[in-house]
Amino acid sequence: MQKDDNLFEEDKFQGSSTSYIDWEETTKITMETHIPESNIGYRMMQKMGWKAGKGLGTSGQGRIDPVLVEMKDETLGIGKAHEYEETHSSSTAKRKALDSEKQLEETEVQKVERENRAEKRQAIMKELEQVKRVFYCELCDKQYNNISEYDQHLQSYDHHHKKVK
Repeated sequence: MQKDDNLFEEDKFQGSSTSYIDWEETTKITMETHIPESNIGYRMMQKMGWKAGKGLGTSGQGRIDPVLVEMKDETLGIGKAHEYEETHSSSTAKRKALDSEKQLEETEVQKVERENRAEKRQAIMKELEQVKRVFYCELCDKQYNNISEYDQHLQSYDHHHKKVK
């Protein structure tokens, strides 16, 4: 690292073309500063008949100052930020109630209906469990959901390999 730093310092003093730009010596151009007369574009416009302080156009009626440029940090398209805002406000306007909150507000009839639905769901799950027991391979200790999966397993290398052991 030390050697590279020394090379950079030597280049800086010799004024070689490979050294970095000295930003303190460069002039900063802003929208408030006028284009210098040494500028190529300035000279070209003078050759075409433009005079300093006059507007562009045949009778000098155009703009005198350049169009101001606003720097935008956003990378969104036009109206996209507003769309995001609307979506955010509508989705967070009223939060979804938790099950515990719903249960506190439900009537006795709704409570009985909910409990009946839960019991039916549990009964269906138990029945499915019994039906699926047929598709259980004790040798491999694996459960399958339907006959095609179970049949495919019975013909597989994995199943036959465990049979041999």
